[in-house]
Amino acid sequence: MWKLTITACKVQDRAPNGVIALNELLFATTFVHNGNMNYNWKHWECIGSTQEENARKRFNIHNVHELEGYGGLNDVDKAQVDALLRIARPFKARNRTTGVPNGNGSASVPNSARPSPPNQGPFNRNTSTATPADPSGPKSTTMPTPPPKPERIPSQARRARRKRNAFGAPPAPAPAPAPKAKATPASAPETAPTPEPKPNPKSTPTPASASAFKPTPTPTPKPASTPAPEPAPSTPMPGAEFRRNPPRPNASMSAEELRVLGNLYFRYQMYEVAIDIYGKAIARKPDPVFYTNRAAAHMALKSFKSALDDCQVAELLQNHDPSSKTLGRLAKCHLALGDYDPAIRAAQKAIDCDPFDPTHPARLTKVTAELMREYIVESRQEWQKKCWVESKGRLAEATALCEGDCPPQWLVWGIQIEMAKGEWEAATGLVEVAESLHQASTDIQVASAHVALLTDQIPSGLASLRAALRRDPEHPLAGTLLRRMKGIDQARQEGDRLAVAAMHVEASSQYSEALSLLGCDEEEGLGGNLRFILLGNRADAYFWSKSFDLARDDCQAALFISNHPSPLKILNRLADCYVALGDPTTALQYIEEALKLDPLDSDMAKTKLSAEHMQTNIRESREAWSRKDWLEAKGALRQATIACSGERPLQWGIWEVEIEMTLGSWNDAVCTAEVVVGSYPTSAHAFAISGLALMLSNKLALSMEHLGSAIRLDAENPLGISTLRRVQEIERTKEEGNQSFKFGRYPEAVSKYTETLTIIGDREEEGGGGYIRAVLLANRATALFKMERHARALTDITASLELQPISFKALRTHARVRAAQGYYDEAIKIYTRAQEIGRSGDTPSAETQTIVEELLVAETALTMSQSKDYHEILNIAKGASETEVKKAYRRSSLLFHPDKGGNPEHFKLVSEAYNALCAQS
Repeated sequence: MWKLTITACKVQDRAPNGVIALNELLFATTFVHNGNMNYNWKHWECIGSTQEENARKRFNIHNVHELEGYGGLNDVDKAQVDALLRIARPFKARNRTTGVPNGNGSASVPNSARPSPPNQGPFNRNTSTATPADPSGPKSTTMPTPPPKPERIPSQARRARRKRNAFGAPPAPAPAPAPKAKATPASAPETAPTPEPKPNPKSTPTPASASAFKPTPTPTPKPASTPAPEPAPSTPMPGAEFRRNPPRPNASMSAEELRVLGNLYFRYQMYEVAIDIYGKAIARKPDPVFYTNRAAAHMALKSFKSALDDCQVAELLQNHDPSSKTLGRLAKCHLALGDYDPAIRAAQKAIDCDPFDPTHPARLTKVTAELMREYIVESRQEWQKKCWVESKGRLAEATALCEGDCPPQWLVWGIQIEMAKGEWEAATGLVEVAESLHQASTDIQVASAHVALLTDQIPSGLASLRAALRRDPEHPLAGTLLRRMKGIDQARQEGDRLAVAAMHVEASSQYSEALSLLGCDEEEGLGGNLRFILLGNRADAYFWSKSFDLARDDCQAALFISNHPSPLKILNRLADCYVALGDPTTALQYIEEALKLDPLDSDMAKTKLSAEHMQTNIRESREAWSRKDWLEAKGALRQATIACSGERPLQWGIWEVEIEMTLGSWNDAVCTAEVVVGSYPTSAHAFAISGLALMLSNKLALSMEHLGSAIRLDAENPLGISTLRRVQEIERTKEEGNQSFKFGRYPEAVSKYTETLTIIGDREEEGGGGYIRAVLLANRATALFKMERHARALTDITASLELQPISFKALRTHARVRAAQGYYDEAIKIYTRAQEIGRSGDTPSAETQTIVEELLVAETALTMSQSKDYHEILNIAKGASETEVKKAYRRSSLLFHPDKGGNPEHFKLVSEAYNALCAQS
C-alpha cells in the first residue's frame, strides 16, 4: 500500500524500496504499484496548515490516471517515470535493471522491459501531431523539473509550457506581453499549440544538480505532410481598420488558419462571424480547441445553451480528460443556465487540472454555484414553511447569479410564489416572460394554464393545457388540471343559466360545485380572482333565495380573497345582507365604504336611511331585553319591523320568538316561528329556533322534524344540533317513565320523570322550562300521589300549574292531593275549575265524568269531616298547640298503624285529624 504525505507544495511517495521526493503534485499520480494504482484515502496524512478535507479536495480522484501496469504507459508517462526515477533520493540501482520483490510479494518490472503503447496519454491531449511508437524498443525521454515561477505567466503560455515539458523539451521562456486589447465579455479563445520537435529517445542526461535534470533534446524534422499553421499576428490590427477591411475565409484555408481568423474576429468582438468561422474549421477538423473557442464566442453572445453543447463535445473529443479551459467554460455555462450541481463538478475538475493556481476562474465559478445552490435550497425550505416573501427573495438572489436564461423550473417556482401571494398581475407578467424564454417547456405551459384558471381566463388556460398535452401526453399535472378546469367551467355556465331563469337555489348548488372543484388552497392564493367571482355569484343566488346568512358569508370570503379595493357590487350585497339579517350597525359600515366609491348610488342612500331608523329601534329593543322588560322589548322590535320596507329580517323574527318563549306565550312563540320558517325556508337558524319552541310546547315529534331540517341545511348549526339531542333524550326518558307508571312501578317512574326534568331545565330564556316541564311535573306529582307522598306531590303540582294554569290533568291531580290531605273545601274548588276547563276544551267525556264523581266524593267527605271531633280522635283538649297535636299524632300512630298491628280505618281517622288540625293552626 502506498502512503502519500501531502504538504502545501510537494508530495512524498513512500515505497517499500525507497523514498521518492517530487516537486510536482500532478506527476505523482502516474506511479504504479504492483501493476495498478493502489491508493487509500484513509492513509493520507496532512502536514503543516493543510487540513485533511482540503487535501482531499486539492488531490482527488480526477487527478489519478489509473494505468493497467507498466505495459499501459505511453511515451509521455514513461518519460515522467524515468525522470522521477533519476531524481530518486535514495533509490537502489538494482530496481532499474532487475525485478525486486515489492510489498505484495511480486517483482517490479524493469523500465527497459516495458512495451511502447500508442501515443495517446492524459498529458498530450491537445497536440496536433502524434509520435509513433518506435518498434526497435522503448524510447527514453526526460521530464525535467519545471523552473521556479517568479511571476505569474499567462494561462495560454503556461499551458503551452506544460505541453512542451510533457515531451521532454526544455521550457520555453515566457512570451512578451502583447498590447492590451479591448476587454471582451468572455475569456479569450484557446490557441492550439504549435507542434514541437520530437524528443530524442536515446538522450539520457546524467543529473549532477537540479539544473542537470533538464535534458537537451535533439531536434527532429517536422513531417512534410503537416503544414505549419499561420500564426496570429503579434500586434493586432486597429479595430476600425479591421472592420473596414476584414479578412475573409476561403475554401483553401486549413482548419488551423480558420481558427486563427476566428480568433481575430473574436478579439474585435465580432462574435457572430467568429462563430461561423469556427464552425467551418470544425467542419474541416473536429478539434476540441475549435469547439472550446466557439463556446467562448457563444458565451460572449449570452447563448449559453449553444456554448454548453460545444463544451460538452470538446470534453468528449478530449477522451473525457478535458483541458482546464474547457472545464472552466463548461462550468460557467452550467452556472449561467442555473445548473449548479454540474457547474460545481466541472469547476472542481478544472481546479484539479491546476490546483496551485489561486486565481483560476473556476474557483469563482465554483463558489458562485455553491452560493446559488444554497439560495435555491433555502427558497424551497421557505416555500415549505409558506413564507412566500422569503422564498421569493432567495429565488431572486439565485436568479441574479444566472447570466443566461432563468431555468424553467425556477420560473415555475416564481409563478407559484406570486400565485400564493395573490399577486396576479405579477404572476401574469412572469408567465409572459417565461413563455418568451422557454416556448417549448411543458411545465411553463401548465403553469400558464394554472394562472389563467385562477385569473378567470379559462379559454386561454384550456388552449395552453391542450398544447402541453400534445407535447407531453403523460405530464403528471396537465391532465388533472384540464379535467378540473373543464368541470369548473361547466358548473359555472350552468349556474349562470339557472340564475338568469330565477332558479336561485339550483344556481347556488352549481356555483357550490364549481367552488368545490376550485378549492381554497393557500398555495393558490385561496382561489384567486375566479373564486372571488364565483363567491359573488353564489352570494347573489343565496340572497334572492333569502339565505341571507350564507350570502353574507360568501361576500365576506370574497372580500378576504381580493387584494384590490373592495368591489362596489360585493359591498352593496353585503350591506343588504346585514340589513336583512337585522344588523344595521354593520350594514352602515359597508354602506359608508360603498358610498365612498360611488357617492351617487341612490339605492345605497335608501338603504342607509332604513338602516339608521332600524338601528334606533333595535337599540331600544335590546336595551329593554337587557333590563328583562320583555313587553317593551317586544314593542320596540315591532316598531323596527314596521320601519323595514321589505319583509321582516330573519334575526328580528328569531328575536320575537325568543321574547314570546321568555314570556311563556307558547302558542304565540310557535306561531311566530312558523311565520319565520315560512319566510326563510332555507334558513337553518329559523328551523332551529322553531324546533326549540315546539319542544317547549311539548310537540316533540314536530320539533324533531324541524330540527332535522335545520341540520340538513347546515350540518354545523349549533342550536339545531344541541336542541335535537335534548329532544331525543327527553322523548326517551319520558317514554320510559310513562311505561313504568303504566305497569305500577311508581318509584321508577318518578326517577325517569326526574331525569327528564333535569334535561329540560328551567332557564329563564326558555320560560322556566315551558309547557313540557309543566307536563312532566304533573306526571311526577301523579306518581308521587300514587305512592301517597302527598307533600312532594303537592310541590310538583303547584310548580306545574304556575307554568300552565289551565291544564286539566294538573288541576285534577291537584284536587286529588288536597282531598287526600283532608282539605275538602279546597279540593272541591279545584275540581270545579277542572270540570269547567274539561267541558270547554277537548277533554274526553269519560275524564270529565270522573271529575264529577270525585267532586261528589269530596263534598260528602267535607260534610262528614264537619261532624267529626278531631280533638277527641287524637285525645287532646280544645285549643291544643301545634306541638301538642304532633305529639298526639305520633302517639296514636304507634298504636293504630297497620304495620304495628293497628286498625287501618282508625289510622286513617288519625291522619285526617292531624292534617285538619295542622291546617287550622
